[in-house]
Amino acid sequence: MAVGFDPPVTHFSSVTSAILVYLLALLFCYIFYQLSRILLPRFLQEYVLDFFKTMAFCTYCFGHGVIRNAHGHLAYILCVVPLNTASVFIFNLGDGTPLMVWLKYLQKQIPAWKFLAKVTAQIMAGLCSWELGHLIFRLDFHPSFVEKVESQANCSTDLNVATVTGFALETVAVTYDFWLDQQTLSRYMPLDLALKILNCAIIVCLGLHLTGMYLHPAMATGHTFGCGPTPILSHILVYWGGPFIGIYIGLKLGQMFHLPTSTTTKSQQPIKTTQNGDHGDSIVKKAEQNGHHSGEVRNRSRKKKHY
Repeated sequence: MAVGFDPPVTHFSSVTSAILVYLLALLFCYIFYQLSRILLPRFLQEYVLDFFKTMAFCTYCFGHGVIRNAHGHLAYILCVVPLNTASVFIFNLGDGTPLMVWLKYLQKQIPAWKFLAKVTAQIMAGLCSWELGHLIFRLDFHPSFVEKVESQANCSTDLNVATVTGFALETVAVTYDFWLDQQTLSRYMPLDLALKILNCAIIVCLGLHLTGMYLHPAMATGHTFGCGPTPILSHILVYWGGPFIGIYIGLKLGQMFHLPTSTTTKSQQPIKTTQNGDHGDSIVKKAEQNGHHSGEVRNRSRKKKHY
């Protein structure tokens, strides 16, 4: 009886593997995003677009983790800035983070029931992004993917500091990030957006080892809720309470303090979305939508995360 043998498995480099993760996540979400725009009735479209937009940004973090683990924070930044900038224009309708929905509620653009409905859709997107990311990992592009798939059921917390400290860090980070989103850094909108996403990516790198620095409540919940020894109340306070308070404070600061700009510069509107490292990052993106930051604060589509 002939004895067979397993052919050697060929893996891609970490950079190629991460790019494949990005492309597959983007393609999957974009196809259903566009189908939703075409096929669904208007009253459902808003929530489904929120779902797939949020899911895309939350799934990117699986590629971020591959890049960062292999090549460090600089490589992560070089990937996340163009990726999130492009994604803001690709997913040009809908909200990609609960923080933008919260902002709309604060500005009385949407009622409480719609705020809850949209956030619920985004939480579901965060949870589904965890499954989509591990489904992509099963394609075994990179040697680290097998280990990540095997550990899928044993998720770990990213909160490595006391609850009060984590709450303060996420609050301050979101406050500063959102305040900057309301400023005009460049009259050329894509560059303005890229600079703000760069700022968010740097924040993520600085706080990754402390809280995961998600800056994106749905992503944090989808990827770490119930993981490790972190109590549920601590998770809610750090990843929901902190960022929501940060948006409120950042909004008030943006109304009082502005960076000097040319009188010929047109006002802009924020918007990013977040994706942080092993997760995602960016909070407000630019130029877009019915959704991701519109309104009285100057909108533009943007983005975490972790990033």
